[in-house]
Amino acid sequence: MLRMPVRVVVLLSLFLFSLPGLSAPAGAQNTDQPVAAGSTLTPLIMGAQDIVSDKTLDEIGAEIRSIYTNGVTEQQAGHSALDLSTLLQRATAVSTRTDRLLARIKPYQDIYQNFVDILGKPPAKDDPPEAASITEQRASLNRRQKDISARMTRLRLYQVEAQQLVNELRQHDSAIQQATLWQQMPSPLGVNFWSQFVQTAPQDGRRLNALGAETLAMLATALTGKRVFITLAGLCASILLLVGWLNARRPVRLLCSRFLPKGRVRPIAATVLCGAIGALACGISFQVFWNTLAFDNPAVGDDLVQLASMVATQAPLCGLVLELGFCFLSSKAEWRVFNMSDDLARSLRLFPAWLAIAMIARGILRYVDTQSGLSLLSVQLMNGLYTLAVSPLLFAIPRKLRLTAAQDQEEDAEPGITEQTPPLAQFLRSMAMGISIICWIAVLSGYIPLAYTLISWVSVMALSMTALLLLSMLTTAIGGALFASRAPLGRHLVELGLPPRLINQASILIPGLINVLLLAVAYAVATSGANFDPPQIWQQLYALFHGTEDSNTSSVSLDAILLCIALPLVGYQAIKIVKSWFQQRFFPATNLDIGAQASILSILGYAAWILIGLAMFAALGVTVKSMTWVVSALSVGIGFGLQSIVQNFVSGIILMAERPVSVGDVVTIAGVTGKVERISVRSTDIRLDDKSTMIVPNSQFITSAVKNATRAQKPGVFTVELDLPFASDLNKASSVVIATLSACADTDPDSPPTVSMTSVADGSAVLTGSAKARDGVEIKTARSSALFAIWQAFQENEIPVTFRQTVRAP
Repeated sequence: MLRMPVRVVVLLSLFLFSLPGLSAPAGAQNTDQPVAAGSTLTPLIMGAQDIVSDKTLDEIGAEIRSIYTNGVTEQQAGHSALDLSTLLQRATAVSTRTDRLLARIKPYQDIYQNFVDILGKPPAKDDPPEAASITEQRASLNRRQKDISARMTRLRLYQVEAQQLVNELRQHDSAIQQATLWQQMPSPLGVNFWSQFVQTAPQDGRRLNALGAETLAMLATALTGKRVFITLAGLCASILLLVGWLNARRPVRLLCSRFLPKGRVRPIAATVLCGAIGALACGISFQVFWNTLAFDNPAVGDDLVQLASMVATQAPLCGLVLELGFCFLSSKAEWRVFNMSDDLARSLRLFPAWLAIAMIARGILRYVDTQSGLSLLSVQLMNGLYTLAVSPLLFAIPRKLRLTAAQDQEEDAEPGITEQTPPLAQFLRSMAMGISIICWIAVLSGYIPLAYTLISWVSVMALSMTALLLLSMLTTAIGGALFASRAPLGRHLVELGLPPRLINQASILIPGLINVLLLAVAYAVATSGANFDPPQIWQQLYALFHGTEDSNTSSVSLDAILLCIALPLVGYQAIKIVKSWFQQRFFPATNLDIGAQASILSILGYAAWILIGLAMFAALGVTVKSMTWVVSALSVGIGFGLQSIVQNFVSGIILMAERPVSVGDVVTIAGVTGKVERISVRSTDIRLDDKSTMIVPNSQFITSAVKNATRAQKPGVFTVELDLPFASDLNKASSVVIATLSACADTDPDSPPTVSMTSVADGSAVLTGSAKARDGVEIKTARSSALFAIWQAFQENEIPVTFRQTVRAP
């Protein structure tokens, strides 16, 4: 007969499986009993068909086959960068979908397994048969488990195939980009280039005319009837945003002067704020104007939408370039981030506008390259013209800086003294001028894709590095001018109780960490190509922080490195807080001596650091399997060269566990006597009488003889032995000793002293008094003061004291 708990479990399981949707397959209906109209039976647990249907699996398989057919097996037909980008997006979407479906279906497999465990195994051949309902439920659960396993197997297969497609398409995309980058076109200086261009010009003209007609139709619709008021309102809003941006520079500078201290922090902060305002104003104003034109406008086609989206990406960069030019080349020298003469600032004011126009043209060229449908020669002609128009910036600006610097040196330098330009500045100037010359030569020789990609990448990186450099300078300046211990905010933090040393360290470390993050952003911009595509930059940042997961290797990524840096810092503070709680709250409520307290704190600290180390290894993905060779190498090293270190380490653990020697004990080892100050896992510190410290390896406490003068008695207790003649009044002497020890300033008043007669020999009685030293007083000091007090008391009470005579042989 089944026991009561088993009966309860079986009845409960029968009740659960009797609910609709759990005992019957998904989608099946119970036709034996009628269901009231309007009632809905909600299944207790969804079936696998409801989570991942056959239709969903078939769609995923068909999508993978379509991507494979279009992207891999038809390579001989050739693919453009846009086609591969579309296929890559589709493959990534399939991979993400399979991951999500696997995460949804996996918990149901565990749920059904738990129900199978509740029912238990089928009865053996010789056991009594079970109820038919239980057998039916077990069979239903087994069918559901097999169904889920089959669907999970298909999902895992599709997941692997999708990831393989993603990797292969990325390789194809990189190969196409490399091949296109080094492809030589007909030279614009030759007849072949222009003859081919003339052949394709009519078709390209019709394509441009269609785009122009679409643009005119959009404008005509936007300026017709009542829509003209909406268009004018959007135009006015855009103009107001731009006017507000152009007039925001003065208020921003007034705010910086009001709240920031004098120095470099003011112009840097004003430049960063004005640059952010300029980027937002240009980006938002373009979006407002475009959305006003495109709102409910039937003339807007896909081509205009794509063109507007690509120009919208460059609009914030245009505003940032213009505002940085206004701030860097300000008419007021005190608001310039970099020191330069007024003549140099005036001579460079046209270059930011030049670069801003180039940024807008770059957005238009992105559409021409990917969506316009123009012929290859027409696209390359536009790219070449863009390169020839922008590359002179890389030559003119360094040349102007060099000529102005040479002129200033001739005017200001003293005779015989020549001011040297920093080598890094000379290198950057030479490199910029060299890139400009290389781009011109590449365009004229037919390598237009190489020149166009190079000039685009350099332009984006120059702007990005300038913005990141400003942010880095701002964080460093704010950390030194506001948050140092002597700065305004730093002084308030000191008044709140924070130590000045900690505040100074934070004012240096926090800007340093921010600079590391800015370097990560610069790396993401540099590796995302020359398009300055925010989604692609974000993807590079995610890959940089997240790393590459592999079950066979460690996952070293930036977030893992930052976590490994943060774990010891946070762990150190946590261990410090826990130890402080033990010392201030827990230990005073116990009877543990100082040695036991020190051992507990040491073991706690070492255990915590071991856990922190394991957490760091786990963050890096280092497992015991991956550490096999390291452990083997350490074993060989320990066997040959690290025996003494391991011996001392094990001895330290034994000392902390068995505690033959504790902190505060007076020990004698190797003929030296001192007080134990600290016990670590490798060595023990002993304080000698001359206040020096002797560091003793822990192995000597285990392998050699050690005399512990404190081990034989209670900690802090000392004894005083006095020889009294037989004629003395022992009762009076005992009373005097007790009274004197009780009144002694170095004895513990809470521990009453005791007196006893320990022996009688050689015509005298030995009177022994015991007392406990006061906390914070060494035993030797307390015993010495007690002896002086007893000697003086015996003299006052006329109690004689004898001394032992030792007869030496001649």
